[in-house]
Amino acid sequence: MNIFEIFQEDFLYHEYQPLHYLREGQPIFAYEALLRNLSKVNPEQVFQTATRANILYKLDSVSIHKAVQTFANRIGHGQEHLFLNIYITTILHPNFHKFFEHLVESFPSIVQHLYLEVNESSAEEMWQNNLLKESMNNLREFGVKFAIDDFGQGSSSLKKAIEYQPECIKLDRFFASNLSKDERKQRFLSFFHSYFGKDTFIVLEGIETFEDLKVAEQLGIHAGQGYYLGKPAELAIGS
Repeated sequence: MNIFEIFQEDFLYHEYQPLHYLREGQPIFAYEALLRNLSKVNPEQVFQTATRANILYKLDSVSIHKAVQTFANRIGHGQEHLFLNIYITTILHPNFHKFFEHLVESFPSIVQHLYLEVNESSAEEMWQNNLLKESMNNLREFGVKFAIDDFGQGSSSLKKAIEYQPECIKLDRFFASNLSKDERKQRFLSFFHSYFGKDTFIVLEGIETFEDLKVAEQLGIHAGQGYYLGKPAELAIGS
């Protein structure tokens, strides 16, 4: 892949996957913006290429700006939130807070609808950076919220949830797989909801069947994401 293609106008775009409230009759809670490209290169490969070329921050910030710009047209048509994946290195980058301040000034309606989604399996040394909590709290002053993604993959998941106090936790798809038949997973989700559910919005990722959906709902999980609930698709402007 030609690295210069990444930043050509309209080479990058997003598809948006819905996150649904699990109570029947409730509207869509949010959309997660998923980076795509016209060459159909695997997004992970795009980010790996950017990392090797030392332009990961630039790619991440371009992706964030494009997703916000698209989603801002939807505000006023609904109360959905936007989930944006972000690298810890981007949060810690010396230019990011200025970038984010400019983003808020350009799209002021987006802030109360925005979740920055940090992958739980990011390198432990990143999570242990003393500046991370301060940087996250500074961004919260704009009204942005944080989500921990793929929760349960890392080596110290509960510690991160307690220490960083994310507004949302997205449980890894492992917990959704065969949930309706796995009593251990059911007991864990019941415990997890009783411990975190009062203060933290809980999303179960990877819901693929009606049976697993209904059990997650019965266990009190707030929202779900997965192909059974909706596949990623481009977002119609002003819809």
